[in-house]
Amino acid sequence: MTDADPQGGPLAHPAVATLWARVRGLLLAPSAEWRIIEDERPTLKQLFLHWVGPLTLFFFLAPMLGSMAFPTRVEGVVAAPSAVMAIYTVIVGSALMLGGVWAMAWIIDWLAPTFGGKRNFDAAMKLAAYSGTALWLSGVFGLIPAFIILGAAGVVSFYTLYRGLPVLMKADADKVLAYAASIVAASAVLGVVLMTLSGCFTLMGRAPPAATKAAPAVQVAPAAPAKAAIDPDAAIDMDKFRRLMPESIPGSWVRAGLLANNGGTQGFTGRTLEGVYERGGQRLIVRLIDLGPQGGAKMVADAQALRPARQDADGYVTYAMTRDGFTVSELDRRVGTARRLTIVRDRVVVAVEGTGGVSMDELTGAGGLVDMERVDQVARGL
Repeated sequence: MTDADPQGGPLAHPAVATLWARVRGLLLAPSAEWRIIEDERPTLKQLFLHWVGPLTLFFFLAPMLGSMAFPTRVEGVVAAPSAVMAIYTVIVGSALMLGGVWAMAWIIDWLAPTFGGKRNFDAAMKLAAYSGTALWLSGVFGLIPAFIILGAAGVVSFYTLYRGLPVLMKADADKVLAYAASIVAASAVLGVVLMTLSGCFTLMGRAPPAATKAAPAVQVAPAAPAKAAIDPDAAIDMDKFRRLMPESIPGSWVRAGLLANNGGTQGFTGRTLEGVYERGGQRLIVRLIDLGPQGGAKMVADAQALRPARQDADGYVTYAMTRDGFTVSELDRRVGTARRLTIVRDRVVVAVEGTGGVSMDELTGAGGLVDMERVDQVARGL
């Protein structure tokens, strides 16, 4: 994209009326609007500062505001991001989306000859920047979580892209559909990568617990012999986990066993201590898992990629930051299972799982018997 600005269109001197006319044209008469855009020469700064940037910011900000104003409440579980987490997610998501627009322009330009088109990165950048308009504006439905399903209206962006390819990239008319589908497929793979990165950055970017107020100065006793330095990479002593495991759980639960596994269990990788509690035909399992240094970031990223947040008649999956750590709650009404994971300092997982119709309230109560303050200390190697 050149720095010259002989004809930047409405982005050269942005005003609400002209920008709204561009939105209306792209959504209602895309072919005619693309012919107008073909003759424009906006700079990268104009495209990103006056169009892509504000729209991507809105796309991430609107659902965050909606989830904070109307938090999800299911069987006593409240899932709502903190203000700090919301701001961080919006910033990271917007930055990754801006990079995604650049990458999509490269994909459009690179694929052009395959479908009878002509390579032109300036034209590809305009396509990438403008074709996402419907998708980004669909974020408005996230302001009211009950309407978020209407965000599927963002699929209009595919039609907008389809109409723009023969105009800006000169693709053959009989190959345009395959061209557009190839771009979307490649962009979908890119989206999974960006989602994974966003999950990692979001988890690693959370603020550490606030420091406690310093105690009054006291007379210093003679120094004790120095202890060996703490190795943060060392595996957590399983005895520390044993001391954290509840001896019993109120509600007629009987502990049936305590199992230690150095290789992980039930899809978890890492040293695991598992306490099994039974009541009639129901089972409640408490697991303490050492994921290793920074293992929590990868676990959350993988979980979000494989099981995105949802809520429907069959159950729900929620991700939330709580005072104890990053928490994942999952309920499957079809098979009568529930699970709640709390990741402390990207290292230790406190996982509580129930089968046979155990409620999420019971899981939360069982997890509350684990001393989370002590878990935090263990995660730091203390």
